Amino acid sequence: MVRRVNSLEPKTVGDEFALLVSCVVDYAIFMLDATGRIVTWNEGAQRIKGYTADEVIGRHFSIFYPPEEARNRKPDWELETARREGRYMEEGWRLRKDGTRFWASVVITALRDQTGRLRGFGKVIRDLTERREQEEVRNSARDREEARLRAHADRMAELERIKAQFLNLASHELRGPLTLIRGYNSMLQDGSIPAGQVPAVARLLEIKLAHVDLLVEQMLETARLEHDSFDTFRQRFDLGDVVQEQLDIFRPISPDHQFMLDDDGTQLVVEGDRARIATIIANLFDNAVKYSPAGGEICCTTRNRDSQVSVSVRDQGLGIAAEHMPRLFTRFGRLPTEENVTINGTGLGLFLCKEIATRHGGDITVKSEPGAGSEFTLILPAAP
Repeated sequence: MVRRVNSLEPKTVGDEFALLVSCVVDYAIFMLDATGRIVTWNEGAQRIKGYTADEVIGRHFSIFYPPEEARNRKPDWELETARREGRYMEEGWRLRKDGTRFWASVVITALRDQTGRLRGFGKVIRDLTERREQEEVRNSARDREEARLRAHADRMAELERIKAQFLNLASHELRGPLTLIRGYNSMLQDGSIPAGQVPAVARLLEIKLAHVDLLVEQMLETARLEHDSFDTFRQRFDLGDVVQEQLDIFRPISPDHQFMLDDDGTQLVVEGDRARIATIIANLFDNAVKYSPAGGEICCTTRNRDSQVSVSVRDQGLGIAAEHMPRLFTRFGRLPTEENVTINGTGLGLFLCKEIATRHGGDITVKSEPGAGSEFTLILPAAP
């Protein structure tokens, strides 16, 4: 017998219970017959599902399930589980009349008479969509926080690795020139160097001190980058003047190389941190000298291209293989070749050059072939 739960004045205990069920609006409470067809329908069911009692009573309850679940006979499997175990419980998606989904807590209870014969099923549904959305928001926030903490941990591990590399560089790269400087200084003090050799020794010491100064500056600049304290002081200046200053520094300390300057006679006015731009030029000259150990010509070319200015430094040295190009501008990116093993360097110079150029809106490019030398070009925006 199909029965609709209504709110008529109760006359018996059964009627009072039916009235209670009918008035519950936060839960969908309805009965199914033994085959799964809907027998009763309360106001909570109408509010949650969107169907009136006349629209659903007598229909199979699979109409509330997504089509793929209905095709897979999931509703029948739930009833079979309730029949076998007495109850079936789950949380999952269900459908309203308008086709929208809601997240439901579902309990299906097998109803049996005193003889144990199955009379039907009671089904209770609660709409938990809001709770699920809140949980998803909390889970998303937790996932973001976990990702932030993982990123922070990775960052700390990377900083520890970089610190270890710095310490290794400081002990390895600085010990050599400092030992030489200390040795010659001791010889100068005890007079074991003839007076005629003092100028040559002084020139050698100047080269080593310039090397130490460059190493220390590279390490300090990299540390500033790592701690986001890399501030730039901006001013307008002629990049050609910076190039000439660096040529004046490198010519006397690199007697085996011939420095040539090819300029077009125009000013190379840029806006930026003059000292740091000078660091780029110094690094390009230093690399050209180091990686052409047999000496030779180092040509510096400056050009004004209206919206850009450029400085190229070309050597006739070892050159770089194509497969090693991606390592050039990475931190500690020393090239893994036999020729490079004996050449001093931190692997920080080109990394810093690239970072400084990028922060000035510019770039550094390279052309090179093994055995044919290299050409590095600094490109910066021209000052308006």
